[in-house]
Amino acid sequence: MNPQDAQSALDNVRRLEGKTREEMVRKILPLPHVVISALGIFVGLASTDLERPWSTIAFVLGFFMFAGVGMVYAHWTAVHRKPTNQEIGVRVALIVVLYVVFVVARIAAFGLIHAPASGLLSQGGIAAAVTAVAYLGLTPLIRRIMKTIILREAGQADGPSVR
Repeated sequence: MNPQDAQSALDNVRRLEGKTREEMVRKILPLPHVVISALGIFVGLASTDLERPWSTIAFVLGFFMFAGVGMVYAHWTAVHRKPTNQEIGVRVALIVVLYVVFVVARIAAFGLIHAPASGLLSQGGIAAAVTAVAYLGLTPLIRRIMKTIILREAGQADGPSVR
């Protein structure tokens, strides 16, 4: 093998690594999964005002939808990689933010519009809807942060133009 062949092979490896990262970035939080996750968040959190056993059933169903869509997506992706500590931190921070939004929205539903503790438009139902909408609203920001983390890992923080 001459030096040109070695350099060519190395360039090919780097090009394929770049394509792999571009594919990972392009597939971050696809819209169908985001919508299913938001529905899961709504069902799981709205269940807080239901009576037992329905509250338990709805809670488990909702959070299975939220977490399950992520597990299914991770299983079906073409590129598998171990998440970094920063990526895990972003996901944990998102869950904490969503919980804070739920608590604040529930207090606001009680204090501002005097929503009942149970029923169709209960405090939990209103707060769950606000939290699901907040999740949908935060998704572009989370995509941008995850893209930066993945590209920074490759030393391309400004990186290729990937949508």
